[in-house]
Amino acid sequence: MENSKTRLEEIAYEHILKYIVDGTYAAGDFVNQRDLTEELNMSRTPIKAALARLSGEGYIRVFPYSGAFVSHYQKDTEESEDKKERGLLH
Repeated sequence: MENSKTRLEEIAYEHILKYIVDGTYAAGDFVNQRDLTEELNMSRTPIKAALARLSGEGYIRVFPYSGAFVSHYQKDTEESEDKKERGLLH
């Protein structure tokens, strides 16, 4: 049972992250949990867990009694940091 719960959380996580990275969700956009439950055909529990994980990684900001919102995200910044780590930028 725990394995399927983890799998659903991972599916929700990857789905939401993809929307952030590809620009479907822009900085400041509200992430509607109800819409995601219908879209992904799952309960809110794995979606909440995915949002908590994304919040910990800085992609989402969760405000009590208000909901989850997309934080500022720039693909260029992420790519630049990756290149720096590989020694391609100084």
